[in-house]
Amino acid sequence: MFSKGFLPFFIWFVILTVPTGCDNVDWGGSEIRLEPPPPAPGSQVVETEEEEEEQLEPVLLGPLVYLVERVGPGGDASIIPIAERRGPALAPLPDPAETPDLVERFPVGRWEEGTEFVLFDQGQPAGRFFSQGTSEADDRFCLIRPRGSGVVQLRPEAMGRERFFALRSDEVDRILQAHQPLPVLEMTDAVRNASLDAARTLIPQRQIPWPPTVLGIRRRIDLFGAPDGSRSLAASFVFGDDLQVGRPEPLGYSLFLVSRDDGSGFTPVFSWYRRADAGPKAFPGFLAAHDLRRSGEMDVLVELFGVDARWLALLGREGTDPTGIVYQDPCGVPLERQGMQDHQEWGDQG
Repeated sequence: MFSKGFLPFFIWFVILTVPTGCDNVDWGGSEIRLEPPPPAPGSQVVETEEEEEEQLEPVLLGPLVYLVERVGPGGDASIIPIAERRGPALAPLPDPAETPDLVERFPVGRWEEGTEFVLFDQGQPAGRFFSQGTSEADDRFCLIRPRGSGVVQLRPEAMGRERFFALRSDEVDRILQAHQPLPVLEMTDAVRNASLDAARTLIPQRQIPWPPTVLGIRRRIDLFGAPDGSRSLAASFVFGDDLQVGRPEPLGYSLFLVSRDDGSGFTPVFSWYRRADAGPKAFPGFLAAHDLRRSGEMDVLVELFGVDARWLALLGREGTDPTGIVYQDPCGVPLERQGMQDHQEWGDQG
């Protein structure tokens, strides 16, 4: 198409003329040329062929479990996938090294702009996350994951929380009932002291070397709740190292514990003791908790710090089995129940 006012094409016919006095006319052929006039000053030529944009193919996966983390004091947040849900089990995400353009393709049909996710806390819906459709590589863990950005809208009781499990709204496998009261989980001196008391109880029971001070090796403490309204605390104690990737001191160790408030105080229900000289380093730190597998028990998401890498794992119970690892990133070091003790049964598992 050309600019308005353009004159029709001129058709020029060139005919061989006959000299005067010739009896015969020899037709020498004709030439037809279509020539547009030059464009008017200031006019713009519009391309008639549009370059087709490359369409990214979606990454074919089932429903996923996500972790949403708030970024700053406002509503900004990030989202990463944790694992694929396959019934009651969880399966690892594809390795980007084996899946071309995984990070770029991941939002397609999954968290495009405006996609809504349900956030969970204490076993109940705690708010919503709305994706902005972005995707970049998250290399904090040994399994590189896509990370998106968005905004959260939280229930008032959840405003103090930083991390949430999340499911896409159209993949929530049951109709959400009307919101029940969501107790406010407040980190108080009493809770902090309860974590120290739990460690002081477990150190001699688990025959753990005493540190100079228990408070001096506490690296992280978090509160989480269950659907029945009970509270639990998770705490990480690390001696001769920290919650970081790197080589610990030869006599270093970590003690991860979960204590539940039974109404009269916090009582240890699970502990995980890892010695630096007794196997690969895997020092855990709490991230989030929710009954992901609909087992009636809270599943606890932890990040594990090794000598060379950091990865994600999920702790939970399977049927009558004691608490153990129900999922971990395949790039993490192989782990079994070594050093774990389920205090609900008071049976030492290593």
